[in-house]
Amino acid sequence: MTQYGQHSLFRDTASADAAQARDLAARLERRGQAEDEIAAREQYLALLDIGPGDRVLDVGCGSGVVTRAIATRVGPAGRAVGVDPSPELLAIARDLARGGASGERIEFHEGSALRLPFADGSFDVVVCVTVLSHVPGGDGAIPELVRVLRPGGRLGVYDLDTDMTTITHPDRVLTRRIIAAASDAAAVNGWIGRQLPSLFRRGGVVDIRVRGFFPLETDANSFYGALAERCAEVAARAGAISDAERRRWLDAFREQAAQGPIVAGRLHVFAWGRKPA
Repeated sequence: MTQYGQHSLFRDTASADAAQARDLAARLERRGQAEDEIAAREQYLALLDIGPGDRVLDVGCGSGVVTRAIATRVGPAGRAVGVDPSPELLAIARDLARGGASGERIEFHEGSALRLPFADGSFDVVVCVTVLSHVPGGDGAIPELVRVLRPGGRLGVYDLDTDMTTITHPDRVLTRRIIAAASDAAAVNGWIGRQLPSLFRRGGVVDIRVRGFFPLETDANSFYGALAERCAEVAARAGAISDAERRRWLDAFREQAAQGPIVAGRLHVFAWGRKPA
């Protein structure tokens, strides 16, 4: 039986030490600075109609990339609240927020998407970005996200479809094996993006809508370009390919990248709706 997510970096961040948290935060910040990621973030936050005075919860906030973006939208009368199970990541998020112009609008709390430390109806908007795909039982979190929304409040979840990963490479057969193996091993539920509308419906969300985002980069040293190294490493650790196949595939990828721009990216699905009034 496939053990989904056994090599997920974000499966158990609560136990991450300071060095591990710094590595995870660096990955999150690097992804957050990618041009297509910035554009996607602006679009999905706009779709949630976040504005001045809103109280917004960012679930699984990590280093606070999305929390900081929310803070610029809510204005002095609003609040951007981040929650994460990792004390070490929260310490980094607090430090990064202090350096921003909207830092006074941000607060961080320790907690899990499956058990949020807030009263019913506490927020106007709840956002959850690339979190549930790494949480064991994450598909059961939607009712908890809905619980902390006020009646009529808006919920948005932006998450992965890891099978839909694109990496330029001349070897189609081996690339497909690597992507499939990494999809299963690097995320607890790499298909959660395509499941979100039905999860929303079962969780009591109404007016459900969906939009796809496919951030792409052309530099092999970019965040998405580096997915090649990560996918090959995970596929080898999962036993789907040999170490010789891993080396051969990466050598061919690097040779391809040396010849000109590559394409690397991954499909993300954004589902949004509202809690009944």
